[in-house]
Order: sequence, then structure tokens, then C-alpha cells
Amino acid sequence: MVSNNTYQFINLDYLELMSDGDDSMKKVLLEMLIEELPDEIVKMRALQQASDWNELCSVSHKMKSTLSYVGNDTMTETNKTIEKNTKNATELDQVPTLMNTLETNLDRVMTELKIELTRL
Repeated sequence: MVSNNTYQFINLDYLELMSDGDDSMKKVLLEMLIEELPDEIVKMRALQQASDWNELCSVSHKMKSTLSYVGNDTMTETNKTIEKNTKNATELDQVPTLMNTLETNLDRVMTELKIELTRL
């Protein structure tokens, strides 16, 4: 497996592992990430703004597997904190700031995912 460390905000080692080096599979996975990731973050923001902590916890939980493909530690850790806070109904006042962190990193991640997609 070739480690791809040419990116600042993504690490595609897990995606590489899951696609078994198959470029067509990598392309499918990247297209899925590019399509779904922004929609999920938008959904999470709307749930946060509506204070729907149970549903936000559920979406955040599902995001864990998606984020493992992206390989952005900041987003992964932030998402874990959102899930923990909403699950335990603790430190909910931090969730808007955590969402800001997800959104800020999303833009950077999306740029690099799209670059990688053009290379396939």
C-alpha cells in the first residue's frame, strides 16, 4: 500500500486499504464522499440549530465511518466530541463551536478530495 501524504487535510490510507488499490473503486468511494459529506454536515448544523440532540447524535454516529475514509483527525475528533456531548446531554453549549470546526475543515477536505478524484 502506498501512503499518500501529499495532502495537508486528508489521509486516504484507509480508503486505499478498503479499495484494495482498485482505482475504479477508489473513484466510487471518492465520489460518494464528495456527494454525501457536505450534505451530512449541513444536516448536522440544522439539527444543532434546532437543538435536536438525539438526531444529531445519530447522524454524528453514522458520520464516524464516513470520516474514517477522509482521514482528517480534526474532523474525526470533533465529530466524536459532538456525538459524546449530544449522547450524554453535556456541554451542549460547545456544539455550535464544534460544528464551526467541522464546517471549516470540510472546505479544506473537499478541495483535496476533488483534487484526488481528478487524478484517477
